[in-house]
Amino acid sequence: MRTEGVDIDFRFIEDVQSVENVRRIVLRISEGEINITQSEDREFRYFIELEGASGVLDNWRCGLRRAESIAILDIMAGEFVRVRKCNVYIPTYITDIEIHSAKGSIQIHDLPANVLTITESGSVAVAGVKFVEASSVSGSIDLDLCEGCSVRSISGTLRMARIAGSVQLEIQNGSAYIDRVEKNVAAVSDQGKLTVRNVGGRVRLIATKGDIEFEVIGGFGGGEVQTYSGDILIQLEHSSVEFRAETLSGRIDTNHPVNAAGMGPQRCAFRTGEGARRLYVKSVLGDIEVN
Repeated sequence: MRTEGVDIDFRFIEDVQSVENVRRIVLRISEGEINITQSEDREFRYFIELEGASGVLDNWRCGLRRAESIAILDIMAGEFVRVRKCNVYIPTYITDIEIHSAKGSIQIHDLPANVLTITESGSVAVAGVKFVEASSVSGSIDLDLCEGCSVRSISGTLRMARIAGSVQLEIQNGSAYIDRVEKNVAAVSDQGKLTVRNVGGRVRLIATKGDIEFEVIGGFGGGEVQTYSGDILIQLEHSSVEFRAETLSGRIDTNHPVNAAGMGPQRCAFRTGEGARRLYVKSVLGDIEVN
């Protein structure tokens, strides 16, 4: 927003809409602190705090339009208008929520709906919803107590915890931390670091240059961990797995016997507990450490 030589003022806008025939709500909010939670009744409500030039603020409008069972709310900043805050209250019978923002911080919590959220540089925090699909260019994404999720990021920091279903993740740079997932985890990274622990289902963790840390705790469905040049740290202290590891030109650091032929590949195989599931770990150039 351009502010040189402009008198700055504030405006507060409040509206209530009936959305009885709507099942999907789309929010397009350019920026600001965005907070989305459930409405106390069956009405759709939003409160907006604006900052900008007095004359421009007087003429600024947001638009709510409908298309069959979809309601679309556009809250867009302008040359002399800035969206500072936006609180949105959504009825619990809405099944799908979609949020788009360029640089706003998005918080969504306690809604029995599926959520799709897309941001460029803003942060995203979602808790207590159904399935989440989230993507960001450089902002952070934090998901907690969701039924499942699919996440994509270029350089953000990602955190997923207490997921009742499965996790799918793609990241280029940055880092991802995944903990307490009841079903499967599939994560792909270019240069970003992956840290995964306490997975109930299968895992498939793949990185090109990024490092991977994986800790097996309790029940585990088996799987694979692979890198090209990244290092791998595996923690098996409380596990029951059939473990196999191989690195082409790196090294394997473990208390168990390692088979090595000169400068060639190193391999290792052993069991922990009853060896209930198989875990295969492989790196081309990286090192593998097993604790």
